[in-house]
Amino acid sequence: MLRERLARREDLEPISVRGRAAGITTGACWSVVGITLIWSAWYELTCPLGGPRGTSICAHTVGVGGLTVMLGALLVVVGSGVLWRTTRRLLEPDGSSGWTWGEGLSVAFAGLAVAITIPTYHCPAGYVLTPVFHACASPTSIIIDPPTRIGWKLAVAGVGLVLGLVLARWRRIPWPLGSALTVATVVGATWYSIQMSVGLPSL
Repeated sequence: MLRERLARREDLEPISVRGRAAGITTGACWSVVGITLIWSAWYELTCPLGGPRGTSICAHTVGVGGLTVMLGALLVVVGSGVLWRTTRRLLEPDGSSGWTWGEGLSVAFAGLAVAITIPTYHCPAGYVLTPVFHACASPTSIIIDPPTRIGWKLAVAGVGLVLGLVLARWRRIPWPLGSALTVATVVGATWYSIQMSVGLPSL
């Protein structure tokens, strides 16, 4: 049985230290993000509000929560698969770079997630953004064309894409640095995106 298992491992392409570190980092990040999404969206999915008003609110939150939970479950499954495949591959100094592209993809998607959840419009102090016409209203005046954060959204998405390409293509980057950058970016993006969407549930 052990010999058969070793034979199966030897059939897989050997992987370098940098490649294995990238695979473990990618798989762990995706799995943890998936679990966090499921945890944060569970309250939305099991909306407890009653009455006509509560039913109307829950009809929206359950849909959002359900999509978030499904995305989280998918990330857990894929992340677990990446971890399993990566740990089975033999180590060789000149082996494949493995999941370095996974680190790059993780960082690029993290930047995109933050860019999407940054509010497009914002209002000066004392004004409130109207939900329908996106105007800034106060008790005494109204601003028809509110300031936008389009520039920030594009900049964040661009930085994430560039950093992701660097991590994916630069094979000589030390694996601790690559893993640290990936983890820091993914954790920060996950926290911000959840805060701006379904919200973190109170403990």
